Amino acid sequence: MRLTDAQQERYARHLLLLGIEGAGQERLLASSVRVRGTGRAARACALYLAVSGVGTLAVDGGDPDGELRAVSPDLRLGGDRDEVDLDIAPADPAGSGPAEAAAAGSWAALEAVRALAGRR
Repeated sequence: MRLTDAQQERYARHLLLLGIEGAGQERLLASSVRVRGTGRAARACALYLAVSGVGTLAVDGGDPDGELRAVSPDLRLGGDRDEVDLDIAPADPAGSGPAEAAAAGSWAALEAVRALAGRR
């Protein structure tokens, strides 16, 4: 995939970063990330991932009251997000373990970051 002129303008700072550059930004745009949770950390994580140019962003967590719906406007405020496929699920999907996340094409999850940081 080649970056469009609009994408080159939007991600100009990323393109200057050693190790990211054009190829790295193209990989970000083609990537899928799944964020699990409903707290502020999950919301901030989803927002930063969306504005960084992640192609597919899935946000899920046990949220019967609809708090996750509040994430969508925040992500949209980050700019023209037509290039991000955003999927917000109101509750954890059945069978949402690591194998299922990998099978769905997700390569990162907030739960993994929490585990590494010792915040379980």
